[in-house]
Amino acid sequence: MMSNRKVLVLALWGMLFPTFAFAYFSQGDQGEEIFSFLSTFDSPRNASIEKSGAAYPSTDPTIVQLNPAALRIPDGTKRIAEIHWQTGDMAENQGSISYTSSYRNFLYQISYNWLDYGTIKGYDEIGNETGTEYNPLSQLATATVAFAMTHINVGATIKFASEKLAEESGDRTALGAAFDWGVSWQSTSKIFGVALVGRDFGALLRDYVDDGYNDNFPMSQTFALSFYYRPVILPRLTIMGESTFPRFAEPKFALGGEYALSQSFFVRAGFTRAWLDLTRDIKQLISASSRPDEAQTARMLSAGLGYNAKMFSIDYSFSYLAQGLGTEHRFGLRIGL
Repeated sequence: MMSNRKVLVLALWGMLFPTFAFAYFSQGDQGEEIFSFLSTFDSPRNASIEKSGAAYPSTDPTIVQLNPAALRIPDGTKRIAEIHWQTGDMAENQGSISYTSSYRNFLYQISYNWLDYGTIKGYDEIGNETGTEYNPLSQLATATVAFAMTHINVGATIKFASEKLAEESGDRTALGAAFDWGVSWQSTSKIFGVALVGRDFGALLRDYVDDGYNDNFPMSQTFALSFYYRPVILPRLTIMGESTFPRFAEPKFALGGEYALSQSFFVRAGFTRAWLDLTRDIKQLISASSRPDEAQTARMLSAGLGYNAKMFSIDYSFSYLAQGLGTEHRFGLRIGL
């Protein structure tokens, strides 16, 4: 039987290997994907660890946005109602509502997510105001089923999304559907685990303009490899990492940590960096004369706090976005019934 160290080494190499698989990943075709807002509906916990927790089982219902196989319900609880909301420079009003329960050995969840961008003024080709105002709205509904076994856990999510950009003649609400899946494995000791996830494998069902035909743009179609590790010498700390490989964008790496101050209080932090930028950083550290250009995704930093009681949980996160895009605050409340 392989040691814990060998399993971790194999998992890390597995996270790096897909970076070199150009048969599927087409980074030169950036911008082809549609409905990028699907990846923004993160709970405070997911955001504070920069979406690195897909391999670690969680009672946070929005873990299904990362990995449907990681969904759990606290012992002694039959169902969970959850709501979280965020505000910041990228969204005036954004949030999620979900309901999670169980049937026999299965867990299921339904959720509704919304993103209201606020009122946006219209401008013509030369930059003059047209006097027209727009109120774009993005929405997402999901249905998830998960099945947990001793070591292997599986799950799947169906997504239905819509987005309204404008209300001028010929414009309409775009519709799309997608499918997520996840497979997780964790050791008997639960000290470490790994997961393989596929996200947003879908496309437009109806495009934005009523012109007699539909453009069939795909969604992000992202593969992700994740791991978690709980050091024996520091059992209150959980280290989580994930490498994502979107079909139409640069691969990225996220690293996060969650530390239990007590049975109820948690502190969290995480960062995201593109693999291309990590390579650039390493070459810069060793004073290499040539470095690759900065990728579109630079640094993203987040931190947060959590309080878990028997009947309810409260979470908060703060995120500093990449390349001067501003900050975000998220607040969440979960109630166990």
